[in-house]
Amino acid sequence: MIHHWLGWISFALCILLLSKYMGRTSKNKNINTLLRKIHKPIGFAVIGIGTIHGVICLFKNQRAIIQNISGLILFALVIALAGTFYARTKLKAKWIQLHRNLAIFFCIVIVIHIVLSVS
Repeated sequence: MIHHWLGWISFALCILLLSKYMGRTSKNKNINTLLRKIHKPIGFAVIGIGTIHGVICLFKNQRAIIQNISGLILFALVIALAGTFYARTKLKAKWIQLHRNLAIFFCIVIVIHIVLSVS
């Protein structure tokens, strides 16, 4: 049961991470500042909680192959998203576009993962 809670907590944190884009377009500068400050720590939390969720689910239900594959793709995307941030000096101006494109792909895959896991 804890793996379900960890999955939903990770999903909620991902929504908070993605809301940074909305905060950027908001007229309220305080929201934007807050979302920018918490973006990196929440990203680390998603990596940690998502990893624990994935390991528990992997051992709990080894027959859920499609869910496990979509979860591994999500894990790879989260690591790639973190990697784009840390490689931003080498990527220069391309890093933010790559980061955003990976975030869009992440959104698509997380919806697929949730639909497969809930049904």
